[in-house]
Parts: sequence; structure tokens; C-alpha cells
Amino acid sequence: MVRGLDTFRRFFKDFSGNYILIGGAACDEHMTDAGLIFRATKDLDLVLIVEALNTEFVQHFWRFVREGGYETRQKSGGGRKYYRFLKPQKEIYPYQLELFARNPDLLDLADDTHLTPIPVDDDMSSLSAILMNDDYYGFTIENSEVEDDLHRAGVETLICLKAKAYLDLKKRKEKEEKIDERNINKHKNDVVRLAVLLSPENSRHLPDSIRDDMRQFMDLLKLEPPDYGTLGKLMGVPRLDEEVVVNQIKHTFILSV
Repeated sequence: MVRGLDTFRRFFKDFSGNYILIGGAACDEHMTDAGLIFRATKDLDLVLIVEALNTEFVQHFWRFVREGGYETRQKSGGGRKYYRFLKPQKEIYPYQLELFARNPDLLDLADDTHLTPIPVDDDMSSLSAILMNDDYYGFTIENSEVEDDLHRAGVETLICLKAKAYLDLKKRKEKEEKIDERNINKHKNDVVRLAVLLSPENSRHLPDSIRDDMRQFMDLLKLEPPDYGTLGKLMGVPRLDEEVVVNQIKHTFILSV
């Protein structure tokens, strides 16, 4: 389990309608539920649900930051809004919180708030741009669930977000931006990990834009496959089969039509 997740769960149990957990921590929750192993991750990525936010939640959130003693509090510049909180003084709190908001200045309501500019971050800027897209934002909300007092994105949502992040970072890398290759491959590998959790009995229609992105991702996955054997051993599936994974993704998202 990701450090501090239980503390967050208890603190926000009455506010599950205000956020959705995405990213590695959400992936880890789903994998753990299935008895499998995800990769190491230390941050909680949260999407703030604009339509449900209110002063009560904002005040409660800042109380969490204060009680955790977060030393570093950062905010992005420009039109895309995301926030990062690092280095809590209390070890039972998440080491790192990253929040994404479609509405600028949502959290800038506390009188004692001092937010420094956030450094450029490949993953955060990419994910923020993805969530500004109406299709991805709506799909994330519609395909989420509350489990054990924690509001988290569904497996299908996480796969689509990871695939889109992979495409975006890869495109930026091709434009000669300084993008860490490990960050690009991380998202591709996570899609494969999560695909093991998909049910052969279920399939769903995607919004056109997301379906197009998934088809593009699958084309690249075929051209640049990960090491399925190594991934399988690390996650507890020693005979992870490429064909099975690919066919399952295509079936779930109806990509062959």
C-alpha cells in the first residue's frame, strides 16, 4: 500500500464526492485487490471534481495539509492548474500529493496559503492537459467508484489515461523536448499491468476521441512491445502472454470494429 493512503482515506471519508484518486496509487489499489503486485509509487494523484467542490472541502483539505506539516507547497503557472505538496513532517501522511483542477485557483482560498511556483514536470503537465479535455474528464468521473471510503478511478479509466499520457509524452519527446524515456515507458508498462485486471465478459464504448487515442496506442504497443515476461514476473503473473493482453484490451474497448 502507498504510504499515507489510509490516513488520507480516513480523513476524507465524508468527502469522497469531491475527488477521484488516479495515477499509481489507484493502480496499486486495484492490483492489490486482485492479489497482484504493482510497481513502487509514493504519490497520490487526485482529480478535483469541479462540480462538487465547496468551501467545506477546501477548508478540510487545507486542514489536512497543515496537520501533516507539509513543508513544500507548490502551484503551477499558466492556465493549467495543478498543485503539489511534499515532505510532510508526520510519516503517516502521504509523502507527496498532486492535485489536478480544471477551475483555476480552486484551492487558493486559505488566508495562510503560500504556494511557490511548481517546477516543470513531464507527468504532471501532461496529465493536467489530458484532464482539461472534456471527454477524458467526463470519462474519468463516469467510470470511477467508491471502495472502502476511497473514491478511485476504475481500471478502464486508468488504462485510457495511461495510454494517453504515453502518447503525449512520446510526441513531446519526438519534438526534442527533454522527456525522460523512463516516464514514457512507465505508462506503457502500466497499461499492460492493468490489462490483466480486465474482465473478458465486459466491454464498453469509448468517446470517439478516446477510442482514436487507444487505437493509436495499440499500434505503437505492437511496434514497441514491452518485456512481457519481466513485467509478468514482477507483478505475479509468470506467464503473461502478449497476445492475450492485446486481445483483451481490444475486446474491452471495442477497438477492432
